[in-house]
Amino acid sequence: MSSHSASVAVYVFLAALGVLLQVLSLRRGSGIPSLGNLLTRVMRTRPGRVGVLAAWLWLGLHFFAR
Repeated sequence: MSSHSASVAVYVFLAALGVLLQVLSLRRGSGIPSLGNLLTRVMRTRPGRVGVLAAWLWLGLHFFAR
């Protein structure tokens, strides 16, 4: 397995984990916040907005650059 294939596998795993967490958050009485609620809370502060921007730039640089 090449390093690129391993990286793609890790990203697919993280995306599947994110979908699973989102589905679990939509259940009644769940203590897990939805992705929308999480991003709303993070984007309230300047460091949160900078962190989201940095994460998006990192993802784009390392995954979509090829």
